[in-house]
Amino acid sequence: MEVVFNAYQSYVLPLLSQSTQEQVVIFGKKHKTSISVAVAVYGLYLLYEKITKPPKNIRHLPQVPFWGYSGALIRGEPLYSIAKKFTIPAATNPYGMYVRFDNSGWCVRVNQPELVKEVFMNTKLFPKDDLVSELDGTVFGRFVVGAPNLIFAGSHQHWLNQRKVANPAFKRAAPVETFGRLAQDLFSVMDQVADKPIDCHDLMERFTLDAIGKAGFDFDFKAVLDRDNDWVQRYNNIVHAMFQPLHLLIPALDRNFLFLMPERKRAHKELTKLLDMLRGLVIQRRQNLQEKKASDTVENEKDVLTLMIEAENEGNGAMSDEELMSNLCIFFIAGHETSANSLSTAAYYMATHPEVQEKAREEANRILGNERKDILPTLDQCRKMEYINYIIEETLRMAPPVVTVVARKVTQDTQLGNAFIPKGTRLAVDLYEMQNNPAIWDEPDVFRPERFAPGNEADNQPKSGFAYVPFISGPRQCIGMNFALDEQRVLLAMMVRKYEWSLPKDSIHKERLQASGLIVNSPKDFYLNFKKLY
Repeated sequence: MEVVFNAYQSYVLPLLSQSTQEQVVIFGKKHKTSISVAVAVYGLYLLYEKITKPPKNIRHLPQVPFWGYSGALIRGEPLYSIAKKFTIPAATNPYGMYVRFDNSGWCVRVNQPELVKEVFMNTKLFPKDDLVSELDGTVFGRFVVGAPNLIFAGSHQHWLNQRKVANPAFKRAAPVETFGRLAQDLFSVMDQVADKPIDCHDLMERFTLDAIGKAGFDFDFKAVLDRDNDWVQRYNNIVHAMFQPLHLLIPALDRNFLFLMPERKRAHKELTKLLDMLRGLVIQRRQNLQEKKASDTVENEKDVLTLMIEAENEGNGAMSDEELMSNLCIFFIAGHETSANSLSTAAYYMATHPEVQEKAREEANRILGNERKDILPTLDQCRKMEYINYIIEETLRMAPPVVTVVARKVTQDTQLGNAFIPKGTRLAVDLYEMQNNPAIWDEPDVFRPERFAPGNEADNQPKSGFAYVPFISGPRQCIGMNFALDEQRVLLAMMVRKYEWSLPKDSIHKERLQASGLIVNSPKDFYLNFKKLY
């Protein structure tokens, strides 16, 4: 009823003449009731028009059908299917953009490299939208947005100030030994069930959760060795609640109707416990560093939280405890769910392309040695893994773990390519549609790591260089890019030396990877057969 009331206040009352309102008072209660019903119905009609049709000033752009697209999302259809039916056809037009409805209303979606470059490079004309007010009070908003001034969502000046703290930390953070030790834990679990198909995505989620816990803020979730402990279950429940399509499309449900959704209410309580834990870690780490407690951890293996506080102490800006904690949440999502999806997808393509898997194995053995035992890569060795890097890049092109970026809000009337974009328009970049567009990439559905070798297709993209941007680009490029790539290189190199893997005969992914998600693209029911090589 609040939605109806808001529609009534916003759209109906201004349209009613003074005489009509007087009639409502003069007529008896019966007439007031019938007029109120009529007004409510009219309000719903106006609300229906507002939701199902884009604003008039952007109707000149191609549109994705509201009901078809929204229904496919809520049903959980695979992303490739939605893209094939709705978004890629809309993206392939002379404007290089289209319009569709998302969680904050109608939005212009840009997907041509030269236009994407303009959006990413001009942060004053295209600043990030106000996520704080849009998502305030939701599970997603409390976890991913948190404090109003964040590295990924804050205003330009706040972003600049906080980047001074985070940049030195991430330049120094390269915990490849931590990743290697966790890979060994993972292998010990895999070996216990090596005689049957293994839930690969579950393994990758557990590995990356431990990786971001240890390397991000020195907290051990113990997810690899104990998948059912309280902290792992708590975090998984929160992530499940965050990415439910219905709540992403309609954030008001989370704010106004929790009394009707006990499961959602429990998710909020679980999130509170997780945030309290992170807040406590920030306070304790500050105290430890103030007391100058000795640490024997080598520089590149220090956790990101420690490195950020050290950067503060060295005069590189400052963050409040709340800002530090909220930014940890951002690194959490960026370093866990997205990396798990990337690793799962890379494993899938290596399973379905055994020749690619064998070339990766040859490279890993050449760099790390042929000795039949686990060898932990060094940072220098990770940088030499060219072919494994091509596999990661091609995986990120075909299946970017984050399929779109945080929306921008246009600050003044502007001409973007062939289209006029009025001030106040919400605008976002569609990574998946651009990186899988047949007008931009040759046979985009074909997994071909060699396209990223020097002089090949990726090098020969238009001069803008923005046809492949899984970590975004420009001033707001993902600060954890090298962290994520090192994590993937370490695990894939160690795993391909120790195992051969393939799809089970009855896999639902036999024809292609089945993955879905409104923001983060995750495979479902993804099992692999692993054969030990030593």
